[in-house]
Amino acid sequence: MGRKRMNIIEEFKKVRDIPYRIPLSPQEPDNCCSGKSERLFKIFEEVGYEVRYIVCTFHWSDMRLPAKVQEIAHEDKCTHSYLEVKIGDEWIKVDATWDKELKSVFNVNDWNGKSHTKVAVPVKECFSSEESAEIMQKGTTEEATKEDRQKNGEFYKAFNDWLAEIRIKSLRGSE
Repeated sequence: MGRKRMNIIEEFKKVRDIPYRIPLSPQEPDNCCSGKSERLFKIFEEVGYEVRYIVCTFHWSDMRLPAKVQEIAHEDKCTHSYLEVKIGDEWIKVDATWDKELKSVFNVNDWNGKSHTKVAVPVKECFSSEESAEIMQKGTTEEATKEDRQKNGEFYKAFNDWLAEIRIKSLRGSE
């Protein structure tokens, strides 16, 4: 399979550095883990790599969030998505979730194009690539996202706002 010439490390950084934000309405772009995974999936496919989604579960309570965010009613168990890309004979974990401005609070991945990145969340359970593809398809329907926003929307808004505060502090610190 021929590969188009594209610097996949630079493409990874471009997707990674889109400011992470959970969409609060269907009109907002999906810049959370699933949206970033979808963007990167298309890029890897376009340049000829085998790529697959991996979905895992995590608990928000394991994320070291500030009390003002954590105390807002929400479901603790959540799903997270990232990719596995076939490099040579090995499936490599590639997770572009957190943008570089969040490095003071989260592990922001760099990727060398060959080795595993860390998964952005503390993993509780991982699904197979087949189950993950199905979860990605079902989880992004309008009905599923609407139900999720109804249950967790206020929490997501507070989380997004906290991340925006972190980015402002990060930018001020680099001036």
